[in-house]
Amino acid sequence: MSTDIYPMPMFPTLAVANVAASTRWYEALGFQHVFTWPGPTGQPLLVHLRWAKYADLLILQDASPDMRERGHGITLTFTLQTDEVESLAERAASSGSRILAEPTVQPWNARDVSIADPDGYRLTFSFGPVDADATIDQLTERSR
Repeated sequence: MSTDIYPMPMFPTLAVANVAASTRWYEALGFQHVFTWPGPTGQPLLVHLRWAKYADLLILQDASPDMRERGHGITLTFTLQTDEVESLAERAASSGSRILAEPTVQPWNARDVSIADPDGYRLTFSFGPVDADATIDQLTERSR
């Protein structure tokens, strides 16, 4: 995977309690390190990570004393290129991550797993289509 810097149409920036620890957590899941921007003390202030082309994520050191709201109501979804949902869930669980939703085939024809990052952000990894021949009408009918 390339670490090229290119204009991105959109990317999330997540405020985290510990940039170094969060970077290790994301890299254990398979994110690639693109660059680190050091803060005034030399510790990482911002880290640019990449799941796949145009699926970039910035994590930023949050100096806020109130950590209670971090991660609430935010879900990030990443698409898997292969059916590796179970192996990703196993890697996450073995690193002590909290699995929020076990690998499950969803009505919208994808197999998803949801994991909480160390700051409570919900990451959903999705592989699909599960049934490559299904039409949207068939999928809608099956979900009724």
